[in-house]
Amino acid sequence: SGINAEYGSSGINAEYGELVLERYIVTMVPVFALLLATLPTVFSSDVLRETRNRLVAAAERNFKYFSVGRSSTGDLTVPPPRTGFFKALTDIEQSIKFAEAKFSPSSLDMSPRNRKTIKQSIISAAKSGNYRIGREIFGFHQYLEDSSMISKSRKRMRRSTEDIISYIKRKLGDKTFNEFFNIDSGTTLTFVLDTTGSMREDIQQVRNIVRALSFSANEVDGSSDDEVFDMGSGFYTFLLAPFKDPDYGPLETYADKGELLSALEELTVDGGGDCDEMVMHGISEGLHETEAYSPVFVFTDAGSKDLDEKDSVMMLAQMLYSPLYFFLTPSPECSTETNHDDYEELARETSGQVLSLDKEELRNMSDFVRSAGVGRADIMSGTERSGTVDRRYKRGAGEKHSIKFDVDDTVDKLVVTVNFMSPTGSSYLLTPDTDLERPKFVSAVTNMRMYEVKDPTPGTWTLKVITDIGEKFSYKVNSVSPTNIDFDFYFLEAQASGKLVPAKRATPGKTMELRLNILGRSDLIKPDQTIVQLIGTEGNIIRTIQNLTRSKKYDFQYDGIFIVPYESFKVMVYGETHNGHPFTRTSQATITPSFGVLEASRSVIKYRLIRPGTMGNFHFKFQHFSEMDKDFRLSFTNPGGIITIQSPLYYDDLTMGRRKIIRLPYTVPHSVPEGTEYRISLVIEGGRVKSTHVHTIVVTRFAPSR
Repeated sequence: SGINAEYGSSGINAEYGELVLERYIVTMVPVFALLLATLPTVFSSDVLRETRNRLVAAAERNFKYFSVGRSSTGDLTVPPPRTGFFKALTDIEQSIKFAEAKFSPSSLDMSPRNRKTIKQSIISAAKSGNYRIGREIFGFHQYLEDSSMISKSRKRMRRSTEDIISYIKRKLGDKTFNEFFNIDSGTTLTFVLDTTGSMREDIQQVRNIVRALSFSANEVDGSSDDEVFDMGSGFYTFLLAPFKDPDYGPLETYADKGELLSALEELTVDGGGDCDEMVMHGISEGLHETEAYSPVFVFTDAGSKDLDEKDSVMMLAQMLYSPLYFFLTPSPECSTETNHDDYEELARETSGQVLSLDKEELRNMSDFVRSAGVGRADIMSGTERSGTVDRRYKRGAGEKHSIKFDVDDTVDKLVVTVNFMSPTGSSYLLTPDTDLERPKFVSAVTNMRMYEVKDPTPGTWTLKVITDIGEKFSYKVNSVSPTNIDFDFYFLEAQASGKLVPAKRATPGKTMELRLNILGRSDLIKPDQTIVQLIGTEGNIIRTIQNLTRSKKYDFQYDGIFIVPYESFKVMVYGETHNGHPFTRTSQATITPSFGVLEASRSVIKYRLIRPGTMGNFHFKFQHFSEMDKDFRLSFTNPGGIITIQSPLYYDDLTMGRRKIIRLPYTVPHSVPEGTEYRISLVIEGGRVKSTHVHTIVVTRFAPSR
């Protein structure tokens, strides 16, 4: 077994268990908390602390990529690292924790040759744009260095960390170093475009959106300068993924806005007729190249005829924390109604949105696209349906909903959207002083409303929604700021050895530990005021995390014990800012508990980095925890055609709790370019068990020999 810090979400919704069992497990939470707190830790905390501290120092020294302003006294000031940078640090932390759990120091190859290979692998991954894998390898390197020290000390670990950071910066140069550690929270903007004949007007509007991707300085770095400039350093790349039927692709990458505009001008728009197109394949193409935490924008006026790819698309987007935004513009020839629920599910499970618009209205979406690229954190979201119990009221009389939410003093821009299933819905937004905020945009098609408020007043805001009885609506509240209060999290479970290891699944009814990192500046919040809850995908509260404790070493880190629910959930954090204003943030990722787990069974170094012109096997482990199911079907994608067997595969009579090793043979041609990345999506299902995994590999000549 080995290290694999990328784990896909997995699972299937299930019915709640017996109430008696649930109550019994709840009473055992304090006992599990005590046991987990006493588990041994063989890993030196200095390596994580020094890695974080040295990288923060390197980011703050990188004046070239931070706008320099002046304080009230006239002194030069440097803004703090942005939220995306701390998300990159969470990737590294998880990699270190995996290595700690999976490897004992005595089993590691600490030879100079192996250390050189690891350092070369970091550089190769970074130069080819495979930043997340490179960060995983960097985390493994840090664990290896810590394990090799005979006498551990903060001074030695600090020197070692400074050496590797200097080495990476020297080899990559300032620009790529900045992108590798996501110092300025840059993103990839991915445009997935339907290019059939009916989309000619839509594509012209997409050109207008791209032309408008300019940013004022105060949106980018928090300065008071209102000069408008092109956000070149904020977007690392632009991706364009066209699709129609039966074709999709090719996916193209562009370094700047001008190149993307030229490509949009040259797009060939034709075909169509039967309306349903290869929407899922188009999204999948984009997700296979986009950088983590980057938004994906899908433009279509048609339904999808390849919904068998929906699970693969969802797991890829969740693994990358990439929200999917659907811009639907139904035409007289086509309709998106048949697949609207599928689009809604993909958007909901990835923290994206579905926006139904008139084709002409797309031109108003430039600010929406722009804010998704600057830095967007979810305050809250939900879906509600008006009741139908009291039939004394006429349908046209409507029903009122009142939704309250906290806006804190760190929010630079407040973005609120309300989506209706019919054009008869309406809404209005009230400030804490009950002043009315006018919507920035109202759709003539569905009456969808979008509010954008710069420098909103801190306090409790109210969203009033009016719908016909029985009508469904959804809403989403976002904070936009390059230095958002945000958080990242992962789960820990105890192994038989007593070690805590990041979990690749959440098993319904099981007691687990939640590791939560507040991202950004820890001085923005009061650490002791934090509350963590699990909420359903429609915004309902499931339960509060028990025994939440703050790390003694890090103000930004919390651990808590919880029982995994049987339904899909998100994590919501409540707290108080340093200035005393309540804040709320909701996780982007949706977790779907599963009775099975599918994961890679080999290390990131040896089986995620592959030399061109080689062959071998990808190894995976599958284990299920369902007494009722034993027969399973495995399906997988085959990017680049490197896997030499056909999907699907079938496995019968698998015993509950026993591991099944799955081998997928591969052959990588000599002609594959250096740094090529393949993302293989796997789904195994049977009965109430459904598990998914995304396995990412990089083709590089620096890969170690088998």
